[in-house]
Amino acid sequence: MQFSVIYSVDVPAHERIRNYAPPHVRKLWDLTEDDGQYEYSYLEGEWAKGHHRKWCAILTREQFDEFIDHCGLVAEDVETMGAIGSPAFGFGWSPAISFRSDDPDAILCAYVTPLPKTSKKNGDERDWRRIREAVLSLYG
Repeated sequence: MQFSVIYSVDVPAHERIRNYAPPHVRKLWDLTEDDGQYEYSYLEGEWAKGHHRKWCAILTREQFDEFIDHCGLVAEDVETMGAIGSPAFGFGWSPAISFRSDDPDAILCAYVTPLPKTSKKNGDERDWRRIREAVLSLYG
């Protein structure tokens, strides 16, 4: 199984954003947003001049496990509206599972779409529910 991942990081001004970068960032990940898309400047103090990055990648199971462990992310049992522009989906929409971190010094989140190897041409809602439940049981 592979995982299509969109990973977003926001930190206050005193934090080094590279401390929250995913492992093998230059080799595996594409940077899609930077400080120009920082959305927390309305906050006070250190958050007013914070930093933002968004990366995307398609990861193997081993790479995904390393990413989750390194970044301290856990799957959330919440319904999402999916992801737009996930790797492997182009400009299209894909279902996604939300991951988050409880790090007090950063806002870390990822939208993850599992890409199972299957001979089935088109999945349905039942297939998605089974995959979603498996991911939540492993990473939640």
